[in-house]
Amino acid sequence: MTAQATSAMHRRAAALLAIALGLSAGAPGCKPRDPAPDAGAASPSPVPAPAGLIAEAFLPTPDATWAKARALAGGPAALLPGSTGALAASLLGLPITVASEIDGGVPVLGAAVEAPDRPRPRVAIGLHVKDGARLVDQLTRGDAARFRAKPDAATSITLLEPLQGTSPLALGVLGNYLLVSERADDLTLVGPYVARTMPRSAVPKEDLAIEIPRSAIEGPLLKAARSAWDRARGAEGAPRATAVPLAPMIEDGLACLGDLDRARLTLVLGDGAHLRVTGTPRAGGGPASRASAELAVGDVKPLLELPADTLAGVLVRDRAASRAEDVPRLVDALAGLVEGELPPAERERLGAAIRAASDARGDWFAGGLRFSGAGPTAFVRAAVGDRAKLETAVADLLGTAELTPVKAALKREGIRISASKAALPQLAGGVRRVLFERSGGASQAGGAAPSPARKAPAGAGLSGGGAPGSSGASGAPSSVELLYLLRDDGLFASVGSEPGEGLRSVVAALQGENLGGVPAMKTALAPLGADIAFALVVEPLRLVASRLGQPGAGDSAPVVIAVGATPAAAGAPAVLWARADVAATAIREIIRFGGAF
Repeated sequence: MTAQATSAMHRRAAALLAIALGLSAGAPGCKPRDPAPDAGAASPSPVPAPAGLIAEAFLPTPDATWAKARALAGGPAALLPGSTGALAASLLGLPITVASEIDGGVPVLGAAVEAPDRPRPRVAIGLHVKDGARLVDQLTRGDAARFRAKPDAATSITLLEPLQGTSPLALGVLGNYLLVSERADDLTLVGPYVARTMPRSAVPKEDLAIEIPRSAIEGPLLKAARSAWDRARGAEGAPRATAVPLAPMIEDGLACLGDLDRARLTLVLGDGAHLRVTGTPRAGGGPASRASAELAVGDVKPLLELPADTLAGVLVRDRAASRAEDVPRLVDALAGLVEGELPPAERERLGAAIRAASDARGDWFAGGLRFSGAGPTAFVRAAVGDRAKLETAVADLLGTAELTPVKAALKREGIRISASKAALPQLAGGVRRVLFERSGGASQAGGAAPSPARKAPAGAGLSGGGAPGSSGASGAPSSVELLYLLRDDGLFASVGSEPGEGLRSVVAALQGENLGGVPAMKTALAPLGADIAFALVVEPLRLVASRLGQPGAGDSAPVVIAVGATPAAAGAPAVLWARADVAATAIREIIRFGGAF
């Protein structure tokens, strides 16, 4: 391997390590903590947590975890150092001779402190060494010395300053810990807590654990989450069109986040990467406590009943009471898409239609995405509570497209909506068709009217028998067809390149081939249990192959994301949780395609 390739590999590895450990730009230091013993002391006394502590991180078995990470990454990862000591020496610019001084069997510790005047927190990381005083001697004495020792009287940290040039990181030794930060003032502020107090904490069982206290949740984390949502909502406060369906869920999520007492993030490596986030609600019956008790949860059966060729599937559960609470917010969000104020009568009609549909449908819906040579097709199956009421509600919802303000908004966008019956002989029952067509309007350059949309056969999908019709230079389809079927056992719908085939497949999957018969998918979803409120499963490698025009190609390597709640039981508090599971094959391909090494 050439020197240039080796250098590039080390730079990328350093970037990955910095991200993983949370190294970030620091802020000016504040008043130092109580004095600590000199470097090399075996058991320095603990100090209080620094003001603004927002997270504590534990890497209990550095060498074992690094070995798992290299095995998961495969390929080029084999060229990286085999121990955390050698990796740290390489990335920190230390002589390789000191690698053996870094103890890969003792936890790596880290802490982050809020920096209100900076965009990112102050972070310090501690790597346990066999003898702190000996490490300082090896780095600062003799002909091969690269650093000078500069004791910090306030903290007893021995700062290590490079003899030549500058270092991108601040290094120091306190007790038997090598401390790393981006700035010396971060090191002296956070380092004593990492080296003197955190070693006395209980050691987690996971490969990585991050503990987040209440002060961090209700402070910087909630602020960052609200800021991201405000950007998505747009300048006027109403969600953009793409965010409208998620608005109630996101608002509820933010309320729950602000009501957590503490949170915990863990990572376990093995046959894949398994990330877990748990939150414990505060006492007092706030939003998080109510969510943990009232959240609609269940198993993954509806997801496993999607067609076997599903490349991405989603399951959402909710209760009638929560849907009723969300109706006003959803009406507000939809009304915000209409220019000007929606008149009270029209607003009431929209709200009544949404409310009726909410009352009549069941407590879950599942959707998926498939690819064929013609392109992508999406499909949905939703539980039905009251079929007759839901039929009327769906018709009323479609009828709101004729409301004057809504019609004007659609016209401005150059969209026309029509509904009719559709003939799909293979399906019993009344299949309905909703056609979205591009019409003349402001969206056409120079105001010129587009050519009339060609009518496609029922169930064909995009205009022109599944081939997208062109609307100007953009290549957007001139019409999109949605088909739906309402039966006692569910509401089925499909849209995309082949909505007829999508509708047939989602109905047939109840009795035929479905994800429950795909071993990789069944294995990936089985561990989710029966406390799921939301689940998403994606086949990234097969999805990429389909997008490249090779439907059916690619290895099966599911990625699963889920959210749920475990109720209080046997003295244990209720817990809100989220998890992500990524198959090993997907990790290797992501690294390979992303050029991580």
